[in-house]
Amino acid sequence: MSTTSRRNFLKLAGAASAGTVISEHASEIGAALAAATEGDVEVVWLQGQCCTGCTISLLQGEYPSLEGAIDDFRLAVTFHPTLMGPAGDDAIASMTKSPDVLVVEGSIPTGMPEAATLGVDEQGHHKPIAEWVEELAPASNYVVAAGNCAAFGGWPAAENKQRRYGLGANVTGAQGLQFEGRAKGGVLGPDFTSKSGLGVVNIAGCPMHPDYLLLTLATVINGNTPEIDEYHRPSPFFDPNLHDECALRGYFDRGEFAEKPGDPGCLYKVGCAGPYTYCDDSMRLWNGRTSVCRNVGAPCVGCMEPAFWDRFSPFYTPVEAQNVFGIDADTAGKVALGGAAVGIGAHYARKLTGYGTEEEVEPLEETESGGED
Repeated sequence: MSTTSRRNFLKLAGAASAGTVISEHASEIGAALAAATEGDVEVVWLQGQCCTGCTISLLQGEYPSLEGAIDDFRLAVTFHPTLMGPAGDDAIASMTKSPDVLVVEGSIPTGMPEAATLGVDEQGHHKPIAEWVEELAPASNYVVAAGNCAAFGGWPAAENKQRRYGLGANVTGAQGLQFEGRAKGGVLGPDFTSKSGLGVVNIAGCPMHPDYLLLTLATVINGNTPEIDEYHRPSPFFDPNLHDECALRGYFDRGEFAEKPGDPGCLYKVGCAGPYTYCDDSMRLWNGRTSVCRNVGAPCVGCMEPAFWDRFSPFYTPVEAQNVFGIDADTAGKVALGGAAVGIGAHYARKLTGYGTEEEVEPLEETESGGED
């Protein structure tokens, strides 16, 4: 591979406006993916408890100038249970046991290993995905969690609040690779590092944004180490606060709130978790960079954050039972002449304190759901 193609695309993503890196550096990204296509880099993609939504998201990403490279890359992945042609023993036999990049989609059911299995072990028993992960991860140069389930547990880790079927807090014991919600741990443990010396790189989202995975893969395939935040997410994508760049921010500043999803106004009162969510999709957008949830009347449900699903549920109700700053959405909406000042004041106060810090959210979660994450 030429030296010009050995780029850290995540650094480029952090320095450029959202969405431009892929279009401006398509040939170099294509060259990075070609390393896997030509057999220089081996990639294994495992699936645990998941809906395959993150794979679908990647396949539906719109990259006209990269379509051929991505198509070749898919076929070059030594194992992907959804995309590969071979099946059964032939598929497993094709899997490299020391991948350069291990991608895992879906959570790992540690309390019910039989809930996600792949092939059989030497005794002929169904082999849990947890065992595959424990074998392949230490042998990999990089380990990437594709989506919130693999990163933090996601919806399979949601609390069994009614303790149905006589089971515990979570039916399958679903965990992320290196996190359980916002707590470090997971299947691989808090101290795990791949052969590169880096922990699991978490591409959060339900589903993940296809740009996030494509640029991260291109970066690590080139042998560059991504800069990650406290939750192991690539910083260029997950440093921005979603609320700061939201197209509906003007409504918030004026104290104008929607009464139900789809109404004009800020969606805070109908459960928008934007002030507590960190990602750049308000600027990057989805579906060919045309739209995002809030632009079509749907509040953010915090799917880019650890401990999604429980952290921001029940959906479509205010995240904060009462505002820690003494100003809630109802108060702001009722202030006639001072509505704008209230909105701006609340926004400014949140920004100074880091919006959704654990100190703010934990007491509210305890009050609303009866327990912490």
